[in-house]
Amino acid sequence: MSFRYLLRIDWDVVAGIAAAITAMLLSFMGLVSETVSRGIILLLCALLLVRDLRREAREHRMFDKLDTLKRHVTSLSNTVRQTDVCLVGPKRMRQDFAEFAASIYGEVRWFNACCRMFHRQEVFDATMRPLLDNPNVTSIHMLCRPDERRHWEADLGPKLRRCENGGKVHAPLWVPIRGTVSFLLGDVDGDGRDEALVSVLDEPFAAYNTQGPTVPRYLLRVYSQSPLMLQLEEIARQAMTDFETDADPAGAEVARVAPPPASA
Repeated sequence: MSFRYLLRIDWDVVAGIAAAITAMLLSFMGLVSETVSRGIILLLCALLLVRDLRREAREHRMFDKLDTLKRHVTSLSNTVRQTDVCLVGPKRMRQDFAEFAASIYGEVRWFNACCRMFHRQEVFDATMRPLLDNPNVTSIHMLCRPDERRHWEADLGPKLRRCENGGKVHAPLWVPIRGTVSFLLGDVDGDGRDEALVSVLDEPFAAYNTQGPTVPRYLLRVYSQSPLMLQLEEIARQAMTDFETDADPAGAEVARVAPPPASA
């Protein structure tokens, strides 16, 4: 029998029961009168009743304090504003990107996507692969600069055709994009509200690479309640509108990437 088990025993009750039994035995043996025995038993019952009443009063006070504490915590949580934007550092970039990609539902829009960066297989596996492997993602639309077309045709397009879920990716919309902001838009957790993962391809948020594309150092996680989401969605919507206005029907590339041919 462990010491903790002994501590859980209500020794006041045990002592009272033992004293009552002792008084009854002494009365049966004729060592004390029946009146004395009854008096002892009544006294023990009164002491146990008083103890229970005091314990009940303490429990009521404790519950009142807990209710007050709960109201204070609820009030505090309601007044604390949820984070609008979170800065993701180099140590958590890959993990946070994978978590973001795994939690998206429906359509993904990738504004100012760099087709050149997917040439490295490790970058492809860390960025595009989580989107392809997410069964809740139905389509991926990329808006790219026209000078990225050769990297799409020579590398990224064929690489996607070799992937099992590469058909999710639509051929990019070639749009003249100004600025160095790139971002993904998607409905996180299926709640109908988009969130964004933003990278700024300029110092100090990125490092220039003379032999390859600019490498992001930091990401910005923009949550649905942030006013910045309206601006990001408007930028993506305006870019798609410009594409539809400028592109002729014969040259518009809006088809999906062809799936890999079936093996014989």
